[in-house]
Amino acid sequence: MRQTTLEIDSANLKKNFDLLANQAKGKEILVLLKSDAYGHSHSLISMALDKLPTSSKLHGFGVANVEEGIELRREGIRKPVYVMSGIQHYDEDLDRCLQTCDLIPVISSMRVLKEMAEVIAVSPTNRKVHLKFNTGMNRLGIDLSEISTCIEFLKSNPKIQVDGLMSHLAIGEKRSHPLTKQQEANFTAICKRFEKAGFTANWKHLCNSSGLESSIFPKGNLVRLGLSIYGLGNRNLIPVARWTAQVYQIRELTKGECVGYGATFRAKKKMKMAVLGVGYGDGYRRVFSNKAQVLIRGKRCNVIGNVSMDLTMVDVSHVKDIDTNDRAVLLGQDGKDRITAEELAKIAKTISWEILTGISSRVPRVFV
Repeated sequence: MRQTTLEIDSANLKKNFDLLANQAKGKEILVLLKSDAYGHSHSLISMALDKLPTSSKLHGFGVANVEEGIELRREGIRKPVYVMSGIQHYDEDLDRCLQTCDLIPVISSMRVLKEMAEVIAVSPTNRKVHLKFNTGMNRLGIDLSEISTCIEFLKSNPKIQVDGLMSHLAIGEKRSHPLTKQQEANFTAICKRFEKAGFTANWKHLCNSSGLESSIFPKGNLVRLGLSIYGLGNRNLIPVARWTAQVYQIRELTKGECVGYGATFRAKKKMKMAVLGVGYGDGYRRVFSNKAQVLIRGKRCNVIGNVSMDLTMVDVSHVKDIDTNDRAVLLGQDGKDRITAEELAKIAKTISWEILTGISSRVPRVFV
């Protein structure tokens, strides 16, 4: 096994899917695999979920850009794949790529919609799209003021087949928040306007992971799951990833000796330390220096000194019989204790999404 690995538990992944599918109450599920499946490996996650039975309600997968979609197709994934945010210009090369790889674009501006219409004008076949609307988050999306223009444009360009309507929640975890209520109302109104104009979208989706948890927009028939499928954001879910690192070396420190670059840690008494084969080059952040903890043989061990590019030092004075066959758990469970992404995010003053996606590609992802 490599010096540091990210273990992916396929059994936990499937348990999470089943729990979330039950919570979705018949709605189909679009699993987001962007940014290498939130750092978990889009290859491992997609292959594991692709084996679920047809009755599982797995609709397909969402990726950030065309390149991620191409990788899924090369790996043999045949379920629908949506390009969620990477369509910012539409030309003949992009159209050819989308058609060849059978990728469904999410269009989030009138400019791109018009570019698409020009490109496919001479094509004998229609193009299936999902339209994304800005209902209040003010990120990507066709604005509310453009709805009438959008509908009239689509009527004049029937080769663009509106297969789905969607928007994205800014505060999905707070159903009673005024913005959440406004976004739900705005999206409901958009759906009604398209129906009145004669467009029958097969899919309507507003809920992300937090939106599903808050039971927002029950009229929708598709939910987009990102962080929750990987076991975060809900205490009933099980984290899928477990990040470990090899114990390279164990050494004794005497009182007054320093550890690591900058000598930021000085032993206050005789102690025992271990050097781990992981560092900020692997995504174990330098901000964890003298702050974070790891688990070794179920015991919490403080990080001491500055995290290096490839190495991290920890205090193991209280860990009996430790040797270089041991592995430290940086993220995940060991015995009865667990290091969570939320715990690491708090130290780094960030969010758990960033901790997971920040784990370097040089860290092998392996199924266990």
